Amino acid sequence: MGSALWAGISGLNASSKELDVIANNLANTNTVGFKSGTTYFADVLSQSISGGASGTMQVGRGVSVTEVQTQFSNGSFETTGVATDAAIDGDGFFMVNDADGGTYYTRAGAFRLNSEGLLVDTNGYEVQGKAIVNGQPTGVLGDIALADVQSNPQVTSTFSIGVNLNSDTADSGTYSTSQTVYDTLGGEHTLTVTFTKTPATVNQWTAAATLDGNTTTPLTLSSNAFVFDTDGNMTTPGAGVDITVTVPAAAQPTNGSTINPMTWDLASDSALDITQYASSSVVRSLTSNGYSSGSLKSISIDSNGIISGFFTNGQNTEMAQLMLSKFTNPWGLQKMGDNLFAETNSSGAAIQNYAGEGGIGSLTPNSLEMSNTDIATEFIKMITAQKAYQANAKVVTTESDMMQVLMNIKQ
Repeated sequence: MGSALWAGISGLNASSKELDVIANNLANTNTVGFKSGTTYFADVLSQSISGGASGTMQVGRGVSVTEVQTQFSNGSFETTGVATDAAIDGDGFFMVNDADGGTYYTRAGAFRLNSEGLLVDTNGYEVQGKAIVNGQPTGVLGDIALADVQSNPQVTSTFSIGVNLNSDTADSGTYSTSQTVYDTLGGEHTLTVTFTKTPATVNQWTAAATLDGNTTTPLTLSSNAFVFDTDGNMTTPGAGVDITVTVPAAAQPTNGSTINPMTWDLASDSALDITQYASSSVVRSLTSNGYSSGSLKSISIDSNGIISGFFTNGQNTEMAQLMLSKFTNPWGLQKMGDNLFAETNSSGAAIQNYAGEGGIGSLTPNSLEMSNTDIATEFIKMITAQKAYQANAKVVTTESDMMQVLMNIKQ
């Protein structure tokens, strides 16, 4: 008779624990990256008694909770518009380090830059990744530091001019174009190219160049004659020929920098056309490849976890790449609170890789993964847990009544 009482009590305990799990799931409905739990039960070793057709009969001893398993299915994605937010679409975890260097794993991609320029999560733990140098991630995993990042200047080495020179221009008539070029320190300078209609020669112009209006020391051009055919197309310089523009020492910048010889691009596929049509002289386009230094203006994260910076000089540069981890047995991870998981012997060692590689999911930028708690499912589980609790309570009260009857037999 006593076994029924203990079986009922075990049912009360098991149903109470299941309700604890359900309550935790519902409480974290709006927790970013939360993974819900599911309660699993098992019967307790049965008691064998003699009798029955087989010679033995087994009576169960109740129920126990064998596992509360974390469900790692994806939650829904919420677009935030925040450049540093990211959600993992598929398997994998972000890696973050605490102040002591301990590594934790999380699905919550709500990241921010702290006062030191480090990319951190909502706990202030440093997000782990690799710096990108010369377009390639380095082999060292560490904090993603974006403080005092700047875009280095690039000296102008190539420029191109797209212009129409009016064929009706009088002999010795001129037309000038000006564009900005940069020295080795990123200083700005004005490159002026002046085209002059060659006297007494049909369809021919000559070019001269100066820097910052210094007409006393003109720049040196490897070729300065431009010849056009009767359709207005340039024939000289010929196909595949560029012009080298050299800055003499007397015309170099006075700020301690230099401007190296520049290529006037006339031959590449991206070279701008110089024409001679019977219409007004006009600049159609000007290009050059130099730029000044720039400070970081904004950042973005792409689907591969590459963090790029947009700088005030108009350059977009890859700076770092997030590293993700996956586990052979993610159900063996230990929940640490604050949306964090810790590696255990049961989970196995973390397998690191980039987003979208090695079975790890890709990233969805400007988004957060919400809780995977299904409210409707949890409500159904809550009803069944409540009914199970009531049924087991009835077993306990019935057993109590039966024991009271037994106690009254002697009266």
